[in-house]
Amino acid sequence: MQENSLDIDAVVKTMESIPTLPVISQKVMEIRDDDPNSHRKYVDIIEKDQALSIKLLKLANSAFYGSIATISSIENAVVRLGMKEIRSAVLAFSVLDFFSNEGNGNYDRKQFWTHAVVCSQVAKFLGNHYRIRDDETLFMTGLIHDVGKVIIDEFFHEEFLKILHILETHETTFSRAEKAVLGTTHYQIAAKLLKQWTFPPKVIMQVLYHHAPWYDNNSERASLLIYMADIFTRLAGYYCHPSEKQVDPEALADSPEAEYMTENGFDMDLKTIQSMTSRIQDYLQDETENVLTIFH
Repeated sequence: MQENSLDIDAVVKTMESIPTLPVISQKVMEIRDDDPNSHRKYVDIIEKDQALSIKLLKLANSAFYGSIATISSIENAVVRLGMKEIRSAVLAFSVLDFFSNEGNGNYDRKQFWTHAVVCSQVAKFLGNHYRIRDDETLFMTGLIHDVGKVIIDEFFHEEFLKILHILETHETTFSRAEKAVLGTTHYQIAAKLLKQWTFPPKVIMQVLYHHAPWYDNNSERASLLIYMADIFTRLAGYYCHPSEKQVDPEALADSPEAEYMTENGFDMDLKTIQSMTSRIQDYLQDETENVLTIFH
């Protein structure tokens, strides 16, 4: 699996040349939490963008949010989701919309986006399950945690093809293949770009540590939830790439990582893993018209 790594200086130079996000994300970040008109400002901004409005309505009607009555207006969607959650959603969708849905023909972006959306919903589900309900970063980080893979595909396409070849010919992970080809990983690349785009530091750290949350000294508990959300998303059958290494529930339950999570209050024995996966799959059966179609 040995490859010649790309000059890391070339990676940094390319990253620094990536443009800023669309104006809508800047407008959203400028709205203050204590602004008495913030609700109206969010509604006005969102309603002017039809594609974003559709995404947010699908999100507001997600089974993962315990929706019963159908939400059909942005006004009600803002009420249901809350303004912090709306801001997180707008910023996250701005990141994903910055990149093409189609890609360069060698990577199924729609499969990637579906993984991202499911992970965002699973992150919120786990937050509610473990009574971490006031952290709006879970949805955002769940949605953009793997965006570094798309950055590599978009700006280092030839190297990305080599990474995919390693995935298809070796039973390995994206991270190991990326290190062999680029000398860095999708989460390091994503964290650098998000910092350039002045995203919240907590979100940047969660993206950076979503494969190793035990290194996040500032928001380890939230990073653990993103790590778990990524695992459960794959256990539910939603991978970024068909050649990606599959998660074995029994091996996971016996792993040091599962022991670490259990020690930190997140049970990961085999019975819990199977039960949680089943519950998530049940929720996803109700999402054929909502979050699973956000990027279709």
